[in-house]
Amino acid sequence: MSTATPAPPHTRPSRAVPAGTRTAPVRHALRAQLRPVASLSAWFWAVVVVGAVVGTLVLAVLDGRVDVSVVAVARHGGVWLLFALSIGLVTLHLPVHVAAGMTRRTFARSSVLTATVAGIGYGAVLTVLVLVERAVHTLLGWDTRLADALLPGPHGTVGALLAELVPVHLVASVTGLLVGSVYQRVGAWWGTLALPLTCLPLLLVVTLEDERLGPVALAEPLAAGHAAAAHVLGGVALAVATAGVHAAVVGGVAIRSRR
Repeated sequence: MSTATPAPPHTRPSRAVPAGTRTAPVRHALRAQLRPVASLSAWFWAVVVVGAVVGTLVLAVLDGRVDVSVVAVARHGGVWLLFALSIGLVTLHLPVHVAAGMTRRTFARSSVLTATVAGIGYGAVLTVLVLVERAVHTLLGWDTRLADALLPGPHGTVGALLAELVPVHLVASVTGLLVGSVYQRVGAWWGTLALPLTCLPLLLVVTLEDERLGPVALAEPLAAGHAAAAHVLGGVALAVATAGVHAAVVGGVAIRSRR
């Protein structure tokens, strides 16, 4: 008497995932890095808006009018927040990125893209807030003077504001990447000793904005348009050079396992 061989369980054929639907490593890393940056940035700008409104109201009550830009003070907070966020991005995301099987080159690309988006975004948001504040001041019969601005005057154009605000935020964001990657590469002691060099791009762009040390003081005959162009080109050049050094440093970072 022969026994029948049981039929194998019915299994559905597996479907291959089309190559076009797979998330590219850079895109995947970019999403993971942009998400916390966007969340913290939303809180920062919410605090800036509330602080600007409260500060303007207090000055209006005390003096009867407000002839300075309160919201423009946020540029300093934004610059150093971006710097710190980029350091944290390298410190927290690089080990996880490599442990997940992705390359350091992918991390270098995604981190530079994240820093670029954040830097340009901060400059653009602050430009919009300055323009809104200026419109409110005009409606109330007040003046608006950017007390610490180099390029735009009280009635500077949108382009002048962007030329003033975007480069410094962009360089701050990319400089933070370099500081973080150097710390990861050489350790805490040498990373700290290297700060005068790794922070140099940000210090340079901040110096260029100082009306006592910047291009206006060194070359007063320059027209405002030429100064704005020089400011933008200088900031972009610093950002590109800093990003290149960051990518080179990240390529040699050894990820140490923590036990």
